[in-house]
Amino acid sequence: MTLFSPQAAQIINGILLTLMVGNGLWVAFDARRRDRPLSEVIAWGLFSTVFFGLGLALWLAWGRKLPPAPGTGGQP
Repeated sequence: MTLFSPQAAQIINGILLTLMVGNGLWVAFDARRRDRPLSEVIAWGLFSTVFFGLGLALWLAWGRKLPPAPGTGGQP
């Protein structure tokens, strides 16, 4: 006996994939808005996409509070 039908499983899988990609894009855009270097933006975005809940939690708790990169003149 299966918990979900194959069609329901595909819908749930699509929803989770959309949430993961959206989460990664939001973190990447937020990192870029805070004047992070491009390599850091990509790293945060990929990390947040792959590690869905953990990546977002770490960005909100720690990544937003990091000082701006030297020479970027970004906000603290």
